[in-house]
Amino acid sequence: MKVTAVVPVYNEEKTIKNVLDVLTSSDMINEIIVVDDGSTDNTPEIIKKFNVKIITLKKPRGKGYAVKVGTKDIKTNIIIFFDADLIGLKKEHVDVLLEPVTKGGAAMVIGLRDKGNIIANMIMPYFPLTGGERAILTNVFMEIRKNPFIEGWGLESVMNDYCKKKKLKVVKTKLTGVDHIGMQHKKYGLMAFLRQIYDVAITKIKLFGVKYD
Repeated sequence: MKVTAVVPVYNEEKTIKNVLDVLTSSDMINEIIVVDDGSTDNTPEIIKKFNVKIITLKKPRGKGYAVKVGTKDIKTNIIIFFDADLIGLKKEHVDVLLEPVTKGGAAMVIGLRDKGNIIANMIMPYFPLTGGERAILTNVFMEIRKNPFIEGWGLESVMNDYCKKKKLKVVKTKLTGVDHIGMQHKKYGLMAFLRQIYDVAITKIKLFGVKYD
């Protein structure tokens, strides 16, 4: 089964290099698409150093829109998503995400980030699952991307909702040693983080009445 990695990125010059180092060195990935959501820092120059397909948006439209654009013409069997602000990502994490799909009959795999302490890691699987590290069958995602609610910060919520209502097999797997730089710790500040949480919550409310063919 062939795999395409999709990485939406916006102003992640501190972390994008390691993410792409890992993805380009993985034997499991056949194609890498990086969608630059209008970055204004050194991110575009870093991306150009890698053998990846680059899609550049003129202005920021949000993660969901970037992913929608990046997945338009994918022909491989599986799509694997990675956020660009990851810390501690290694090649074995790619394998951990893909194996339940390639060998275990899962439609989607959700990577649980390692929060660095026992209590946080124990409760992670029970939180609303909004992590961006996922592997999913392409034919399943192509149905999901039709939903307009994926734009903004609603992408993962729609993915969860679709698989749940369709009764598809979803696997959660821990990505040991992997975390990310939260929006509240970036220059965007606490208000940007709260807007993200608000957007996710509103999307979940909108999804209550959604039915899929």
